[in-house]
Amino acid sequence: MSGKISRALAGACLMLSAAVVGVGAAPAHAAGPMPFFQLPFPCGETWRLATYAGHDDYDIDMTFTGGGSSGRAILASAGGTVAFAGWGSGGGNYVIVDHGGGWRSTYMHMIETPMVRSGQSVAQGQQLGRVGSTGNSTGPHLHYEVSRDGGKTEAYFNGAASGITSDGSASTGPIYVNGPVSAARNATSANCGGGGNRHDHVSDFSGDGAADVLGVNSAGNLLYYANNGLALSSPVQIGNGWGTFKFVMAADYSGDGAADVLGVDADGKLWYYPNNGLALSARVQIGNGWGTFKHVMAADFSGDGAADVLGVDAGGLLWYYPHNGAGLSAPVQIGNGWGTFLQVTAADYSGDGHADVLGVDASGRLWYYPNNGLALSAPVQIGNGWASFKQVNAVDFSGDGAADVLGVDAGGLLWYYPHNGAGLSAPVQIGNGWGTFKFVM
Repeated sequence: MSGKISRALAGACLMLSAAVVGVGAAPAHAAGPMPFFQLPFPCGETWRLATYAGHDDYDIDMTFTGGGSSGRAILASAGGTVAFAGWGSGGGNYVIVDHGGGWRSTYMHMIETPMVRSGQSVAQGQQLGRVGSTGNSTGPHLHYEVSRDGGKTEAYFNGAASGITSDGSASTGPIYVNGPVSAARNATSANCGGGGNRHDHVSDFSGDGAADVLGVNSAGNLLYYANNGLALSSPVQIGNGWGTFKFVMAADYSGDGAADVLGVDADGKLWYYPNNGLALSARVQIGNGWGTFKHVMAADFSGDGAADVLGVDAGGLLWYYPHNGAGLSAPVQIGNGWGTFLQVTAADYSGDGHADVLGVDASGRLWYYPNNGLALSAPVQIGNGWASFKQVNAVDFSGDGAADVLGVDAGGLLWYYPHNGAGLSAPVQIGNGWGTFKFVM
């Protein structure tokens, strides 16, 4: 009798365990409401979701239905903060995003080092990396998990359950029940909102989605002033010897979500200094012959997440140099008559994910030229009285996805002009003593 009772109690405990897990799988009991997760791939792509015996319950392996999976973009399913980005023997190159309220999502086996860093804020749709087969993997795929209060749970995409729950094995959890393996199914991504791509990260050195301010002072030191909530923190020196440069700019050339620094030296060579975590790595030459240009800017004109380079040459022609992943492609002319402009800057003023061009003409009028698909539309005047400004830059200082304007006036005061959706609001002073700076970005 004792053996039967023991087996009965064990069965009852197993049933209770399954019931508890079943309750735990429902999203309603999390510490916070479940984010509205989307499939972690670009809008419209269809992927196969599957698991296998012994995989762990709720784990999903995702493979592309339209061809090879390797190298395809992996996007954040929901916004949050990167809790981990790096290497693990099982997951290979992988990322964990903390969405708050007890919710996390995990993305494993990336082909290379993740594009984001621990502590970085990411938006839904922001690229985290690319599909690969690193770590404990037998072929290119994305291993995806969702956890709730520290325990794995069923993934939902666009409000619908994924259907991938049991791996059919009593030896793996969190369900621990023998039974059929969840059937594979296809799902089409509705991750269409642009997410992190709405932030072009011009001057966003910290990678938190809001532009910081960088400047080269009269001694040639490169200083970083962190944006601490529409105000600037004390400066941190991140370089020296910049006094002889003809142009210095900050934008996300690497596409990792944090601005790098680019500069044209006295010989006209264009250099890229990677941001390696609030410091700069050894420079890489990406061009030459830039010494005669009147204006040079770095911004994501193509909208692919990595900054391109724009420049006004000696003849007043405006050129776009696409970033092709390995360097800069042949230039495309996108304008003329820019030779008399006092200031030219580029950033995503419209908030559509593509950098626009802003310029101060010889009369001090501030103009906005919308990017209409790798070309510029007719300009819209958004200000006047800018002729006496020493520096003018378009950057997303507020972090709302649309560029604001910062300017250093004749008295060396640094002003922030918020973009209010219809134009520029009244300025707010955020600094002084900037009159002697050679570059402010």
